[in-house]
Amino acid sequence: MGLKEVLEKMKLVEVDEETSAVARPPAGSPAPPPPPRARAAAPVIQDVLKSAPPKPRIDESSAPASKDGELPDFDSVYQAAGVKVPAHGFSSSKVLEILSSPELASLDPRAKAAALSGFLKMNPTGPVPLADIIQDAVARDQALDGFEEFLRKKLDGRKDDLDKQNAALQAEIDEITKRNKEKMDGNRRTLEEEKERFATWQARKRIEERKLFDAVAPFVEQNPVSLGGAAPAAPAAPAKPGERT
Repeated sequence: MGLKEVLEKMKLVEVDEETSAVARPPAGSPAPPPPPRARAAAPVIQDVLKSAPPKPRIDESSAPASKDGELPDFDSVYQAAGVKVPAHGFSSSKVLEILSSPELASLDPRAKAAALSGFLKMNPTGPVPLADIIQDAVARDQALDGFEEFLRKKLDGRKDDLDKQNAALQAEIDEITKRNKEKMDGNRRTLEEEKERFATWQARKRIEERKLFDAVAPFVEQNPVSLGGAAPAAPAAPAKPGERT
């Protein structure tokens, strides 16, 4: 029996005006109590959670492999965590497809739940326990949570490694900067020392030039000895015979 036939049998398809009127209580009247199935949902969920296996622990050996740097898809995560489709074939994903089908799209959530429950009970290969579907959804959720925790720990470890590398690189930069600064300071001191030696030599040179200037001054009209770094004057022409020099 297909989904549409089940819905027609349960009168959840083509709901008439009488059904709609019954569904809506008169204005001012108290809301009707939830149907017995809704009240029983909480114990079913509690039983499922109690019997649910622990969240899978995913590590490097069990984690699904990444391809081209991309994280694995959800099916790979489920497979790595050991989540399998129930033997009857009705996984939470399959149920979601049924709930999204055109036959159920126009129904309210309560009607959808009733229709799905009826459909699962009338499954040709045998009734499908609602707890199996909830268990499947919980197992898949735990697999995703476990893989997220694995990725977070892996990311934290990667961050610690890179922080250590960056700290080592920064230490090298600081050491190189320190050595280069010391070299630069040494170069400046060397230059200043050379400037001082040069200035001292210039002062002595001016004294020596003055001595040389004074030594030849009595014999020439234009002294060829430079003073204070001035370019030497052109030598005087030799005196002619009989001329005073």
